[in-house]
Amino acid sequence: MTETISASDFSSHLFWDVEVSSVDLEKNRAWMVRRVLEKGFLADWQLLQKRYSKDELRDAVSSLRSLEKKATSFACVVLDLDPTQLRCFINRQSHATPWNY
Repeated sequence: MTETISASDFSSHLFWDVEVSSVDLEKNRAWMVRRVLEKGFLADWQLLQKRYSKDELRDAVSSLRSLEKKATSFACVVLDLDPTQLRCFINRQSHATPWNY
């Protein structure tokens, strides 16, 4: 795939904490995939699909340490992944509630 798509083509709200010009889509692939899955629009996901192959997206999602539940479900459906293949699903952290009312 690898079309000539740069970080500036994505929604600007995805880069609230970094300079858009400093994002390298090859070096920061997993970071970008996670950011789009959790905070992006459908148009941002479609840009990712144009930029990376399905196998590259699968590898990036599989290697993520954490991912929101909705983003995990979406990625599994769109990329034909089994949740048990995902690192974020296997190593899910437990979040104990501080108080039980």
